[in-house]
Amino acid sequence: MLDQWLNNMITLNTGDWHAPERRPENRIDDYWNTFLRKVDFIMETAEKYKAEFIIQPADLTDTPALSYENYIELGKKIKKKIYTTWGQHDLRFRNKKNTVLKALDAFSEVEILTNEYDIIYNGVCIKGCPYNDEIPSPTEGEFNILIIHKMLVEDKLWAEQKEFEWGSSFLRRNKFDLIISGDNHQFFMEQIGNRFLFNCGSLMRSSIAQIDHEPKIVIFDTDSRNYEIIKVPIQPAAKVFMLDKVEKEKEKNEKIEAFVSRLSEQKEMSLSFMDNLYAYAKENNIEKEIVDVIVECSHD
Repeated sequence: MLDQWLNNMITLNTGDWHAPERRPENRIDDYWNTFLRKVDFIMETAEKYKAEFIIQPADLTDTPALSYENYIELGKKIKKKIYTTWGQHDLRFRNKKNTVLKALDAFSEVEILTNEYDIIYNGVCIKGCPYNDEIPSPTEGEFNILIIHKMLVEDKLWAEQKEFEWGSSFLRRNKFDLIISGDNHQFFMEQIGNRFLFNCGSLMRSSIAQIDHEPKIVIFDTDSRNYEIIKVPIQPAAKVFMLDKVEKEKEKNEKIEAFVSRLSEQKEMSLSFMDNLYAYAKENNIEKEIVDVIVECSHD
């Protein structure tokens, strides 16, 4: 029922957009137009729910230098005020000058917030915290929203992940009424009393690891603190991914993991890592492709 949202202060909250300059390796669709259709859906939903503005927690672009044609096309699609901040992908070598996001901020409905610049709108104070920056404090007497680009998680994204903070702990420490976080491409939410954190995840499925990912947006009422989680329409994986290659990549990754695990169990490590690697691969008939991947990673 849309009636419950009428005449209230409504925000539409999203995750990382990663407006692309090129199609990812394993996608077979027109990736740019797929992205634009999702932007259209966000704008239509914002209009449907009479949202005052859209919150986008950085990495609005996948590159600081979109082509002029794509920049113009994206700018025309943005028909509702968007508040965002800076993410790694928005910056040019950590510099904010001569970037797509800066251009969108100057010539479209996009506005970049930082911990030094916030907005107060009808009793709602919106603050930004760019990637790797200092977290601001809430403003007393206002409904406080924080837009932050920081790796917050509900569960580790991989077993050995170290650079992260638990979303529940972050919400407990930072007394904002609503926190919209980005950087983590998976959806999760946290609630403590009547305060909320939403990490909507990425808008696009850019890698084979995201085949089962369902992009989401969140409608939030700052008056009642009610919310609604809405799935962004996506095509079946078979229509947009090169599934035969996906299976081969999955099989290769499993072999690499098994190889590294067995290698790490070896007791006699008097030789260099590379010598041990080649010796073990030869002894166990490991495919050259698998060894090459590990060698390449060891040089990163």
